[in-house]
Amino acid sequence: MTLPDVSPSVRALHQRLEAIAPHLIDDFASQSVGALLARLADAVAEDPSASRVWMLATAVAGGYPTSGEVLAMRRGLALATSTDRSGACLSAVAVTASAVHAAEVLAEVVVGGVVVDVDFCARNRHNTGIQRVVRNTVKHWDPATAILAAWSTDGTGYRRLTPGQRALVTEWSSDLEPVAEPENDVLLIPVDGSVLLPEVPAHRYIERLSAIAEHSGNRTGLIGYDAIPLVSADFVGEDESDRFAHYLSIVKHSTVVSAISETTADEFRGFGDALAAQGLTGPRVTSLLLPTVSHVGATGKAEQRDVPLVLMVGSIEPRKNQLAVLAAAESLWREGLDFELRVIGGGAAVYVNELETAMARARSRGARVAHARGVDDAGLAAAYRDATAFVFPSLQEGYGLPVAEALASGTPAITSRYGSTAEIASFGGCILVDPRSDVEIADALREILTDDALRLRLVEQTTRLVSRDWSQYADGLWHQLVTEPRA
Repeated sequence: MTLPDVSPSVRALHQRLEAIAPHLIDDFASQSVGALLARLADAVAEDPSASRVWMLATAVAGGYPTSGEVLAMRRGLALATSTDRSGACLSAVAVTASAVHAAEVLAEVVVGGVVVDVDFCARNRHNTGIQRVVRNTVKHWDPATAILAAWSTDGTGYRRLTPGQRALVTEWSSDLEPVAEPENDVLLIPVDGSVLLPEVPAHRYIERLSAIAEHSGNRTGLIGYDAIPLVSADFVGEDESDRFAHYLSIVKHSTVVSAISETTADEFRGFGDALAAQGLTGPRVTSLLLPTVSHVGATGKAEQRDVPLVLMVGSIEPRKNQLAVLAAAESLWREGLDFELRVIGGGAAVYVNELETAMARARSRGARVAHARGVDDAGLAAAYRDATAFVFPSLQEGYGLPVAEALASGTPAITSRYGSTAEIASFGGCILVDPRSDVEIADALREILTDDALRLRLVEQTTRLVSRDWSQYADGLWHQLVTEPRA
């Protein structure tokens, strides 16, 4: 295969090859693109370690290769004669190159640095669950050390964030919207450093990320949120389960996973144990509990309401068990107990409609019940502050952040007696129930609403929860994912 006449794509290829050359050959000197490619191909053929093949494939393609392309290049270099090696390199990544608008991108080699994938947060204003964790964490990392990155539009490689993208990640507010601006067109090539995945990546990026974890030689660190899409697939859509199953192809080649609870860590360790059947050891798995930051602030806990408020916060989905809470509440309203049930959270239309239909039936019978979506931080803080009790009998959680937030706000909670929510409840301030029992949920609600001594005792226990802020979490996570020695 011969190179075409000098064109923007050839000039870009030349720049990318010159960027990686010092990391592949000892006595690099500028030379023509064809001569340089031939020399790099010879050098990698002589020492075809995975990281060297990955680096050459990335530079030739102008985007990250898949594992199949890395293997194709390695085999092509091994089988080709010296005069054919340049062609073998180009053939191995032809599919990738064709997807990168003629591969006219330039390259920035990041040596020993930390590239942090914040693609979703950089493109979307959505800010619940994972997004809250990511935004509240990465803004505490030194921007000179942690390079925040998003994927290129064509999905073939990382770019530094644009100003608008950076604002969405580090300066998020409820009125901040994504802005239209040209994306950076310089491919980041990490070398002898770290690639961190604090988000769960979109399906289209997984194959290339798996190759980074397996072949690039970079330390790959992940936050492990939960394995719910796989182990509780009956609670989620097929697309989500399919994405998570493929996401595990990154996990199995990664260096370290920092789970948000010990319960979640056990799930990832179980997956790692199963990798023995493939001759793999899997990542080192550790855990670091998410921060418990009070939403009450200087105003303190609100005075007891004339009509007690029972609060539930979380996405509207079967796993969160809102319908069980509503059923338990209805049994108490029938007994004559007077209280308001307020549910805060959004979700898929099918589940939201189901909940609101059930709530409308309850209201027609005189129940005090409401559902709110799109509540901002101030509104959420007010709800936690005003609540008499918080209820969260989820069927499975990676952590259960709303429980911790309620306790940190001085509001006692009713939650599930197993898993990560039981970990949080070990500090006190909770009544534990079987989330599959509407009767147990109703009994716990009755106790907390009618027994003042019990409620005050639980409120006192909420002060035992060890409070850590996001800065402390960010420091601990950086240590686990970046600085802690590899196993």
